[in-house]
Amino acid sequence: MSNPDSIPVVLCGRSTAVGKPVSEALLPEIEVIHFIQTNEAAIAEIPQLLSGQDPNTQDNGVGTHNYTRPARAVIFGRGYDQSDIDAFRAACEGITKEPVAWIPPAPGAPPPGPGYSGVVANLVKEALLGWIAGGSVRDEVILY
Repeated sequence: MSNPDSIPVVLCGRSTAVGKPVSEALLPEIEVIHFIQTNEAAIAEIPQLLSGQDPNTQDNGVGTHNYTRPARAVIFGRGYDQSDIDAFRAACEGITKEPVAWIPPAPGAPPPGPGYSGVVANLVKEALLGWIAGGSVRDEVILY
């Protein structure tokens, strides 16, 4: 169920087994509206999601699929590197009305294991909510 006060985001990860518990742990403050697993899908779908469009893709069981509001942030798992993120950002130039937070893991971020989803969710919440509290006035890469 969608919370009108939540921040809509896109989550990019390689595995639904990790993505699903992370997306659930982000609630209620952050709502994963869509989960992307490949670079090709990211290039095609992130621009649509940031502009408030339904990407019309198959449901992978992760996220709310509530496309009534544009995503304000894109969160990345450890399977994406900076060159991937740069390519995704380039594909989105000029399409958003509001600034976007791009949130990859910091070097040395915790690896998957017991309690991973809760740890990552707390780090992402801290990063994204801090960006929002700071005015969210420009596109920014924020490490978690």
